[in-house]
Parts: sequence; structure tokens; C-alpha cells
Amino acid sequence: MKTTWRTITFLLFFTVLLPSGIIRAQLPFSKQDTTILRDEIEEITITAFRSPYNIFNTPAPVNLILPLEFESGDALTPIDALNRVPGILMHHGTLNTNRLTIRGIGSRTPYGTNKIKAYFGEIPLTTGDGETVLEDLENTSIQRLEIIKGPSSSLYGAGLAGVLLFHPKSVEKDFVQNETTVASFGTYKNTLSAGVSTDRLQIYTLGALLSSDGFRENNSTTRGNILLNSTYNFSDKSNLQFLAKATKMKAYIPSSLDLETYQNDPQSAALNWAGVHGYEEYTNSQLGVSFNRFTLNEGKISAGVFGSTRKLDELRPFNRLKESSDYIGWRAYMQKVVTSDEFRLVMTTGIEMFRETYDWQTFDNDDDELLSDNNEKRQYENLFVQVESNIKDRLFISTGLNGNLTRFKYTDHYLDNGDQSGKKNYKPVLSPRLGLNVLLAEEYSLFSNVSHGFSTPTFEETLMPEGTINEDIKPESGWSFETGFRAQFTNRFKLSASYYRIYIDNLLVAHRTGEDAYIGVNAGQSVHPGFEAEFTWVTITHNKNHLLTIYGSTTLANYHFNDFVNLGTDYSGKLLPGTAKETFSLGANLSPLKNLSLNAWYRYNGEMPVDDANSAFSDAFGLTNTEIRYKAKAGAIKFDLRSGVQNIFDINYTSMLAVNAPSFGGNPPRYYYPGNPRNFYFSILIGLSEKPNP
Repeated sequence: MKTTWRTITFLLFFTVLLPSGIIRAQLPFSKQDTTILRDEIEEITITAFRSPYNIFNTPAPVNLILPLEFESGDALTPIDALNRVPGILMHHGTLNTNRLTIRGIGSRTPYGTNKIKAYFGEIPLTTGDGETVLEDLENTSIQRLEIIKGPSSSLYGAGLAGVLLFHPKSVEKDFVQNETTVASFGTYKNTLSAGVSTDRLQIYTLGALLSSDGFRENNSTTRGNILLNSTYNFSDKSNLQFLAKATKMKAYIPSSLDLETYQNDPQSAALNWAGVHGYEEYTNSQLGVSFNRFTLNEGKISAGVFGSTRKLDELRPFNRLKESSDYIGWRAYMQKVVTSDEFRLVMTTGIEMFRETYDWQTFDNDDDELLSDNNEKRQYENLFVQVESNIKDRLFISTGLNGNLTRFKYTDHYLDNGDQSGKKNYKPVLSPRLGLNVLLAEEYSLFSNVSHGFSTPTFEETLMPEGTINEDIKPESGWSFETGFRAQFTNRFKLSASYYRIYIDNLLVAHRTGEDAYIGVNAGQSVHPGFEAEFTWVTITHNKNHLLTIYGSTTLANYHFNDFVNLGTDYSGKLLPGTAKETFSLGANLSPLKNLSLNAWYRYNGEMPVDDANSAFSDAFGLTNTEIRYKAKAGAIKFDLRSGVQNIFDINYTSMLAVNAPSFGGNPPRYYYPGNPRNFYFSILIGLSEKPNP
């Protein structure tokens, strides 16, 4: 169902006259509300740039998402919060099937997310071959999220798409609270969290259980999360941080649908997946320990170790997959600060090392006969250096260099079809970057940056059809160029806009040889030009309280193949599948009473090509959501009630595309994942807390 301009006009009119929404942490702002009714404003330092400067002075495309936005909607996953950031498009098939793209990069990944780096605290969420799983993150455990778009951060590798830095919740006072959410499609979630804070020790713990029948057939999901985040202060100058998280999930898989089924029977599952009651079940645990020593002039020495273990069992129509992976890594850096009356210089240098063992086997569904047995050793080293200088509080210069060395070793334990073992060592990659930010006045700043990034192929993409190693395959690499401005007029109106172009060479193409088999080749170039803008406008205030705040963002893009010939077909000039030329969001927040807020937000997504040939497009759509929230406190007890409606107008829309889906056995290709119809949720939080430590 296409969204007409008449509908859009009505929705904009509705949003302004019945204003509500979610106050977000916007790109250009040094200060942001962290709760709906909060009068205090705080500055937030961006972790990826070690100098203690806020977003307004950052020479890179950075967005912040604070707890308030993670709490909006049904808050089952971070998907909704991410999709309101310009330049971000999160395809959301089911609770366990998602694909995050940043500025069009990663849009051609079949079912998951790659070409980005993601961290939860100091723990990498990205595996050794570049895949990142975001769907099992618990919203309540996230203090804030920093999004660095493009290869703009030297300190966290040089991923083409960017970096996601999830900061876990910390503790400032003793508390305990419980939140219960009930929602449509038999959805139930309960979260219990507690915190203890003393002079030396702070501990935050969380446990969450989620169950949902899902909108579609063969769509039920159960998930459990636990988290422990603690800091022990040896003194004012040193501390030890410990972070551990674990997830257990079992999710049945409805898979994607062909066009006719998607239009007429969207709640159904794909016949082959429904026939075997296909599912994935996994456990995933991660932990990290870091020691931090603060030196003179705000310098710092940090060293940490992290590790993870994961086991998965997936029943599929064509076979059964069992896999396990374990990794261990080290990360250390040193920050030295030099100051004078004229400038401040911050130098950061460090190393990150990663070692992963990945085993996987496939079995026949009928007799459980072994079909394959494989082992991979994955490892990389990142060396990084970054130098930042603030000159007379007007000019901020940031430059950096990241060096990467990546290696794979593959052992084939199933020898009935021959030994296909091998290894692949990629040449070292050096990725420089340079960023400038000029403060023209207290209200205006200009920024510009140039940066290089790369993405190595997954090991599966290095295998030839006969199983041998493709020695000629190369990493994708690209250059990003961006310039923009930021403006802030007191706390009433704030605006940012930027234009960027990203050029990617050695474009990786995954040729399908089966429903779950791929061969990777380098097949051309793509160009990612785009314009992003966002604003916040506090239209009505009373006694310094923001009674009415309106905000919005937009992305206008033309991500396309520049020089792309694949299997004799020239796709040059075609749009990248799974990307939209235009997206925008508009929302508002109305707080007529001290403890009451009314919220509404609207997100528009343009049509998207389903394959490289642009042979078909998904329909454009617009989603409208609304929420009412009441917060109260009586002594040490606090209450937080939320209730809302998502997809108010009950539109049929494509929440995810299975790009370049094949056609097997004369059946039409299954490109479409249907989004949820109109649905409702209600949440109640009850907490008990003490006053913060002085």
C-alpha cells in the first residue's frame, strides 16, 4: 500500500496539532534532556574522540541515542530507536532477523549485518568475519548509544559503514525496579534490575524475560537476558571495570514471502520453513575486564581483556546447522594530554587483538547424516593512533591512522568430497582520516572530514564452488568525504545538516549457488552520495520546562552502482537494493502536566529495489505511532506507566527485504518480510531508590 501525499499532509497536520513524541539526542547538540521532564541539561563527551569535547565540536558525523528513546514504543529491541537516526536504515524481519545499513553500506548482505563495528562497553559485538548481531540486546541495559557514521573513527577500526558504541547502564544510587510489558501477538516481557553504589564499588544488574507468539505463523520467540556491570575504584586515579552479559534465545523462522503471498496472506510463513517448523536456538555469553589509570592533565592508560562463547542450533528446510564459536581479545591504549594557554593536544595510541575459533557442521534433516564439518581460525590486529588539538577553543583538528592485519585458517574435517582446507592472509590495510571543526560563533560550527575504510570478505565468500580458496579476492575499500554545519540557538532551536559522498571499490558480490550457499567475487564500484539533516524546536516553555518540542530528520540519497558488471550483465547506474532514496521522521512531545507526556512520531520510508537489476520495488510506506506516559514519585517509590499504539493506520508494509532472493524450482523469488499490523502495548515500572551519594 503506497503512502499518498494526502496521507502525509494529514499526518504532519495531526502531529503538529496533537503534538507529542520522543525528545532525542540530536547530532549538533552539546546539551540534551535525558528525561522528558528534566530541566537540567548535561554535556556528553563522545567516546570515539578522546578529547573532552561535546558533539557540537566533533569533526565527524556522530549521533547519540539516550535512554528515553530506547524506552519508547514497545522497547523490545533497539530497532525503532535506530530507525529514527538519519542515514540509518534497519531492516526488521522478525525479532531474530534484522539487517542494519549505514548510508547504504551493507544493504546487499543477505540476512544479517556486516561492514560495521559494534561494541557493548569494551566488548566487541562483531565477530571475526565482520557479522554483528544486535537483536538480542536488551534496551533497558543501554545507557546511551554513540553512532559514528562512515569510517570516521581511528580508535575502533575502520569499518566502511561505521561504529556503534553501546554504553551499558551504570549506577549512581541504590535502587531496585521491575518493569512489565504486555503487547499484541501474545507478547510479554518482564525486566528486573537493581543497583548498589558505595564510595568504592558500583554494581548494576539486570535480568529480562521475553516471550512472543509473533504476528506471523511459525513466529514465536522466547529470549532471556542477564547483565552485570560493575566498577571498583582503587582510588581517585584508578579503577577496575567488569562487564558480563548473556542471552538465550529460541526463535521460530517464518522467512520471507513472494509478492502474491505478501499482499494477500502476510501473516503466513514460507511453506518450506513452516513445513519443518524451522527455528534457531542459541546461547551467547560475553565478558570483559579493564583496568584504567588516570594520569596528569586528564591523561589515561587503559588495558582490558574480553571473551565470548556462542552455541547455535538451526533447523532449516534444506539441512540442520550446528555451530559454536569462542573468542578472546585484548585492547589497550594510552592517552597523553599536553596543554598550554593557546591549545590543547591529545595523543592516543593503542592496539586491539582478536582471536576466534569457529566450528560448524550441517546434517541431513531426514537421517541426521553428517554433510559437512568445518573449523575456522579467525584473527586480526588493529593498531591505531589518533591526535586531536583544540586551538583557542575555535578550531578542533582530529587526525588518525588505523592499521589492520586479518587472517583466516580453514580446516575441512569432512573428507568424503576431498580435503578443502586452506588459509587466507590479507595484506595489511592502512586507513587514514582527517577531520576539522571550526566554531564560527557560539551558535554556529562547520565540520568536514575525509576518511578511509575497508571490509574484509567473510571466509565463506573466499571459497570457490569446488571449495578451494579464492586467492584473488580482495577486501572492499572506500573513501568518505563529508562537510556540514551545526547550529544551536540557546536551547530552543537546534539544526544540523551535512552532505557526503562515499566511493567503494572492489565491491563484494555474493553469488547464490543454493538457498544458503554463496560465492564471493569482487565485481565493481558503488557510490553513496547523500544529504542528512535534523532539527529540534522547543516551541513552548513555561518556568524553564519544555511543554512542546517538535523534532525531525531526513535523508536524501542516491546510492548506486558506478561500474558494476556481474556474470556478463551491466548494472552500472542501478540503485543499490534494499536502499531508499528518501526517508524522514517527524515527532513531537507535549508535556501539559509535570508528570504527563503525550507522544507521537511518524517515519516515512521510500520505495526500495529488491535486486541489483532493479526489476521490482517495494512500496513506499509511512508508519505512525503514539504513546502516553505518566511518571510519578512518592518518597522513595517511583511509578512509570506507558501505553501506546504502533502502526495506527494498519498499513501493509515491507519491514525487510531479502535482497537478490533466488527463484528455485520455478517458484517466484521471496523478497518480502511483512511488517507488523496495528498493535498495542502497555508497560508499568515500579521502583524503589535512595538518594544519590554526595
